[in-house]
Amino acid sequence: MCGRFVVAKTVGEILTIFEADEIVGDVPGISYNVAPTQPIAIVVDRSFEKAPDGSPIGELHREIHSARWGLVPRWSKDAAGAPLINGRIESILEKPSFRDSVVRRRCVIPASGYYEWQVKPDGTKQPFYIHAGDEGMFALAGLYEWWKNPTDGKWLLSATTLTKDTAPELAHIHDRNPVLLTPDTFEAWIDPHIEGDLDLLKAAAAGSDEVMQEVLFQPVSSEVGKVSVNNESLIKSI
Repeated sequence: MCGRFVVAKTVGEILTIFEADEIVGDVPGISYNVAPTQPIAIVVDRSFEKAPDGSPIGELHREIHSARWGLVPRWSKDAAGAPLINGRIESILEKPSFRDSVVRRRCVIPASGYYEWQVKPDGTKQPFYIHAGDEGMFALAGLYEWWKNPTDGKWLLSATTLTKDTAPELAHIHDRNPVLLTPDTFEAWIDPHIEGDLDLLKAAAAGSDEVMQEVLFQPVSSEVGKVSVNNESLIKSI
């Protein structure tokens, strides 16, 4: 699973890289240790009008929003409990927590890289930083949902990343990796005109393996395991 990731670009840089039209609200910027339940930036394509079935009407507008990392299904009684930070792409159509979001509430989560822990033969864990290089960024496949607090009526926007069986290049580190979108799968994934189905999920998973052939990785300090530590030294090779 992916439990920590890095955003080493400003919100303005993310807007340019992902060709967004607008930044909506207070979106978090650079962080070298993004942890579950923290606010993250998500990229969505949306229309200002919708048909009764939820499909968009008219031109799409690309926006960057802030969402809580850890999806809260709209039918949840509260936002407490274990956060749904990852969804397995192989089974999300079978899971009530994710199934509805797959249809039209798909998003992209910008990330410079992510951390994963390799379990050594002696049982100790070595964190690795898996990344797109100093200038690159990953487009992580994600889902989002709106949840209305029954107590005060306020709305919470939350999101989850998706994972798949690991690509061969990273099998020695962990048995899962985030689903990374290619330029082609990015456009299909984020487009709410396209209904999410098994074919879309398979295409995203296959494209992810292509991206993984180009990733960089290095062992890093165990300090990344501390949420309170958040600085550039965390991504430096040891």
